[in-house]
Order: sequence, then C-alpha cells, then structure tokens
Amino acid sequence: MNHPFLNGAMALAVDAGKSILSFYRSGDPLPVMTKQDRSPVTEADYSAHRVLVAGLPDILAVPVLSEESDPPPLDVRACWDRYWLVDPLDGTREFLDGNDEFTVNIALIESGIPILGVIYVPVTGIGYAGGPGLGAFKYENQRWSGIQVRTEAQRRLQKEPFRLVTSRRHGIPEVRQLSERLNRSLGDVVICEVGSSLKFCHVAEGHADLYPRFAPTSEWDTAAGQAILEAAGGRVVGLDFYPLSYNSKSDFLNPFFYGLGDRAFPWQDLLTTPGDDLE
Repeated sequence: MNHPFLNGAMALAVDAGKSILSFYRSGDPLPVMTKQDRSPVTEADYSAHRVLVAGLPDILAVPVLSEESDPPPLDVRACWDRYWLVDPLDGTREFLDGNDEFTVNIALIESGIPILGVIYVPVTGIGYAGGPGLGAFKYENQRWSGIQVRTEAQRRLQKEPFRLVTSRRHGIPEVRQLSERLNRSLGDVVICEVGSSLKFCHVAEGHADLYPRFAPTSEWDTAAGQAILEAAGGRVVGLDFYPLSYNSKSDFLNPFFYGLGDRAFPWQDLLTTPGDDLE
C-alpha cells in the first residue's frame, strides 16, 4: 500500500493521536466546553486539530475543513475542487468516558465524493485507510494488510449471526426495531454497540454486516469511513439508497444512512425507511 497521500495522512493521524493521548493519559481533570450544537469539546480536540491543519497542506496543498474550524460559507466552499475534511477527535464522549473508542478521521474530498480516507485509533495504534480504486487496508504495527467486507454467502457458510453495529447513544429504539425485523428474514441478529467512526471499520473488515444510523451526524463524521467502507466492497447510502455527498449545502448535517457490507446483497429489498415500521 504505497499511495503517497494515504501514507502521509496516516502518519499525520498518528501524530494527532499522540497529541490526544497526552491528555487522555495525563491523569489531570480536563475542562469540557460546550459548542453551539451542545456537543462537548476539549483541549484534546483542539490540539489534534492544530496538528492536522498544520500538516495536511504539506501532503496536498488544498483547503482543510475541520470540525473545530470556522467553516467558510458555501459560496466559497463551492469553488473547492478538492479539500481535506477532518474530525480531529471523533468520539469526544467516548474519550471523556475513558472507553478508548475514539478516533482521528481524515478524508480527501473531490467533487463531493470521499476519494481517500484514514481512521486512526490512538489507544490501540490501529488504523484503517482506503479509497475507491485503491482498496481498503488495516494499519497495525506499522504494517498494512488488505481488508474487505463479509459477503452474505460467507456469513451463511460460517453459520455466523447477522451483525448490526450501532451507536451506544443514538437511534437505539429504531435499531432494535430494525433488528427484530431482520431477524425474521436472516435468522439470528446481534447488535454491537461501538463508538465513533469505528462502526464503519467493523463493517469494512467483515466484523459486522450493517451500520444503520437513525440519528444526526455531520460530514466530518462519515467521510473517511465512507471512503474506507466503499473501498472494502460496501456502500454508504441515505435511506433513499443514494450515496452520501459532501460540500453541497450550507450546513454539514447528513441524512440518516446505512453503512452496507456486501455490495451485491439486495439491501433495498430488505431495508425500509423509518416512515414504515421504524417509527
């Protein structure tokens, strides 16, 4: 895996992760601030942000849009052919809870599509990377190995339950309703609760089959995961089954979506929208 942007972005994500860990392992209480959307933010978020916005232009000299930056208006952003989209610390609540499931997310967007993605887990030192036409990879012990989604045929051959991966905090009743309905079609369904963008990675490496999201997210939450999952053979689509797109509106909110595993599986025949029995 020798793509220069991904190697450089992973190295920078590792540096941002070290910055986060300096706060996570300090043992000192960390003041928590509240942003306008009522989400928490800490100096660890801002420290990782500074690492990324300083380093990414050295890899590719295009604009950097971070969750912790002041975004320019759409008429300015609409002129960007390519830009870096980052969440310096995805899963701040996981960070504050001390459960280790927080990540550094880096994506490169071109014409509204994530073409490269890096997700790095500071506590474990494990990363994920990929992009359309490049393949998807896991980074561990400074080595790369290829990953791919699990097909439905593989799941049945292995006699494994169907696995949903979901948030610990958001959209839980809707996910449980979906699980009950899928159980009638697919047999045993297991729900795995995972923090941050790691949910995309679980599907991308075949540890889960579906990531349903029935709660708000922003573009920096999903772009890197979308690039990786689609490179691994999956898809990320809205409930209308159109792919998520980026930098096309004044705000950064995503629609509800599905992170799908096996691309060839007839998901649209199986899944319904919250307007049906997920109300």
